Amino acid sequence: MGLGLAAKIAIGAGAAALVGVGGAGAAGAAGVLPEDAQVVFNEVTGHPGNNVSETGLENSEFGQQTAEDARQKGEEKREAALENAEEKRQAGLENAAEHAENGQETAGEHAQDGLETAEEKSQGGKEAAEGAGDIADEKTQGKAPAGD
Repeated sequence: MGLGLAAKIAIGAGAAALVGVGGAGAAGAAGVLPEDAQVVFNEVTGHPGNNVSETGLENSEFGQQTAEDARQKGEEKREAALENAEEKRQAGLENAAEHAENGQETAGEHAQDGLETAEEKSQGGKEAAEGAGDIADEKTQGKAPAGD
């Protein structure tokens, strides 16, 4: 035979008094509240009960699985971002090398063009100087030196 309601309340109240709980808290601790109220009491206080235990375990397992899924997705995204960054870095290096090579080719072409232009101008200047010298020679040969 079990204890009566009054005995359960008294035992629950005694236990609750030890931890500083009174009134409805004592009845809830004793497990003698009406069924709906007891379920709520158990959920709020974490007091073990059939419904609370199953729900609590399910929620705990769901929370753990959700956290693990989020961690795994985060790790996958981090790895994908690292791979993407490495691909972009490599593409940037290749692009820079290509531009440097093109720049060297262009600089070489411009240097050669400049050299050819300088040679042409130099040759033109030499020819002009020789032409001026020839004209000066012709003019001096046609005239007698002064004072003779």
